[in-house]
This record gives sequence, C-alpha cells and structure tokens, in this order.
Amino acid sequence: DMKNKKLIDLFGGEKDCEKKVIRTVGNPEKRFSEDALRMLRALRFASTLNFTIEHETQEAIEKNAKLLRHISKERIRDEFIKIIMSDSPAVALDLSARLGLLEYISPEFLKGIGVEQNKAHAYTVWEHLLRSLDHAAKKNMPLYVRLAALLHDIAKPHTKKWQNNQWTF
Repeated sequence: DMKNKKLIDLFGGEKDCEKKVIRTVGNPEKRFSEDALRMLRALRFASTLNFTIEHETQEAIEKNAKLLRHISKERIRDEFIKIIMSDSPAVALDLSARLGLLEYISPEFLKGIGVEQNKAHAYTVWEHLLRSLDHAAKKNMPLYVRLAALLHDIAKPHTKKWQNNQWTF
C-alpha cells in the first residue's frame, strides 16, 4: 500500500523469509506446471540463501520433475551455473538428486550415486564430487574451477573394476 507505506503480504512471504523457508505462492503443482524451471530455482534459492524448501513444495518438485524435459537446455544450464556459483552448491545438487531433477541437469551425474571407491576414498563417487565442489565454493573459486571439481571423477563409474581386492578405475 504505497499511500500508507505498508507492506501487504497476501501469501505469508515475510514469515517465510524470517523462517528461511521456500514455498510456492499457492498450489506448487500448478506453479511448476506453469514453468518447470521454478523447481530448479527453488533449489538455487535454497543453496544461495541457505533456506530450506518446505515439505509440500518438495513433494510437488519430486512429483513434477519430469516437466523439466520440456525446458530448454540453455535455461537449465543457466540455473545450473547459478547453483554452482552459490555458497553451498552441494546442498542444491544433492537435493536435485533426491527429488529427481538431477537427470535433467546431467544424467551422467546419476551414475556416480552409490558407487564405492577404493580404500583411499571415504565417500562414494557422487559424495566425493559434491565435497570437491563445496571445497571449491568455500575457497570462492571461479566457475571453471568449480566445474573441474565437480567433473574430475565423473567417468569413474564407466571404468570401475575389481582388482587386487579393491576397486580400481
């Protein structure tokens, strides 16, 4: 209300900001069917602002993830880069895997989920890539270094074999 200099918050956005919660305005399934890229934006905002995504919105993302196949690769790439350049990119990428969005960013990432490594590594390939990316983010590295961190072991699942009582790549 410009005349009285008051904020009219019809959807509780101010409370959500105070609680650091992301939710859609109205029905999340309707919002995502209008523009499926909003699902990736929710993840980006969560990682950029250190917010959580409320349960109903997460459920709608998981249910509607397949709608991302209708979004141009360029728009997905742009959101992906913004996620990579956030302070906590692993949060968004891990959530994208759990909610079914990761395959629309790059199906190659899915192949590293749950893939054990040799004794020198404490984490699966996917966890290792996420931790490497987060380390680059914490050091405020540029995009090309963050991408290198995220992609440096992406081919491991294709070359994995058991040799001398351990996994080798």
